[in-house]
Amino acid sequence: MRKNSDPKSHVTGSRRLAAFTFLFFSGMWLSKTVQPLYFERNGHLMAFGLSYTAMAVAGTASVFIGRLADRWGSRPVFLSGAFLYSAGMALRVVHAVPVVAILSGFIAGIGASGVFIAIRTWIVHHTEEDQRTGIVARREFMNHAGMALGTGAAGGLAALAGGGNRGYVFVLLLAAGCVLTAALVVPPDRTATERQSAFDGKSPADGGGTPGLVQTLRSHRALALGVVGLGLLMGFYASLLTPYLPLLLKERGVPLEFVGVVLAAAGLSRLTAAAMAGPVLRRRPPLRVFMLSESACAVATLILALSVSPWIAAAVLILRGVFLLGATVSQELLQLGAFPSAVAGAFFGLVQSAFLAGDALGGAVGGWLYQSLGSDRTVMVATVLTAANAIFVPLFYGRLRARMSDTSKEPAHVPG
Repeated sequence: MRKNSDPKSHVTGSRRLAAFTFLFFSGMWLSKTVQPLYFERNGHLMAFGLSYTAMAVAGTASVFIGRLADRWGSRPVFLSGAFLYSAGMALRVVHAVPVVAILSGFIAGIGASGVFIAIRTWIVHHTEEDQRTGIVARREFMNHAGMALGTGAAGGLAALAGGGNRGYVFVLLLAAGCVLTAALVVPPDRTATERQSAFDGKSPADGGGTPGLVQTLRSHRALALGVVGLGLLMGFYASLLTPYLPLLLKERGVPLEFVGVVLAAAGLSRLTAAAMAGPVLRRRPPLRVFMLSESACAVATLILALSVSPWIAAAVLILRGVFLLGATVSQELLQLGAFPSAVAGAFFGLVQSAFLAGDALGGAVGGWLYQSLGSDRTVMVATVLTAANAIFVPLFYGRLRARMSDTSKEPAHVPG
């Protein structure tokens, strides 16, 4: 597929993507940090839970949102996603009405899904393969920088605004405004005619068009099944581990006052790794990077399962952040190279839908596993699943790449 060949336009677009990512994730984490505190203060944690569930349910519709990104282009999905997410965040100031909390979560879930898909489809449609490593690494850096700013500043901003409900409402509205501001720096997109010409050599007026979602998935059945299976696996084991990290550190003997410090240090390690990822990953095949990074994550998870000393557990968790960043970036590079450009949005949506479904499943059984098996055995289950992912992802994308290579080598039929 022919990408945007103007270097100046590429640089401008990638800078605007980085700025959008920073503003969006800063607002997201300001809101995510304050919302549970605000709802708990007012005795409405059940409404918070309903809002969180509604957001996850809305996220499972990502595959349909992705197909809209294929049809409309990334910019309209960027803008609508930012507006919807900002509206959902603003509605979080209403804590006493469960229906509003559910509506808030659903709207925000649709908006966030749209933004995540738009970011990836923009990269597919506007960059060459050799440019993607730097762009994805820079975006991850801005993601984690926004997360660090949002989580770190939320409490202080609430206190400066007067504390109590007044401070929380101020931060929630500030977060919504931050996401709305991100809409001002959405990267430019090509016209519909340019996109369609790049995909099939025809403009819409000449009969070019995009197939429906069902037809798209049927025509790429093996890719769709593999994406769904891997997404379910990743979502399931992530939800077995990530929500319980504070509990694991506490059970390993890390003093309660240092649990937050260790988690913050793990976030800082991911931020540092994201700053270094571009030059490092550019020289190495993403398939190999993923296999090594995910295997290292499995080893780190195994160490956490062995009830090691508190400071070894803390050090391993911090180091795991580096490997997790490597696995995340390299897997996205594999997806960017494997998904057909004309239907990339549908497949990124499918990844997201499958991950959220796996996350919901893991969340449903995670607490039961921790109570029934204990933390050691449950983390051992997460270790096995992480190791399986370290094997299955390279096998799947390696086989896919080999099949694509064989297809490209087949000689064209010349009539005799």
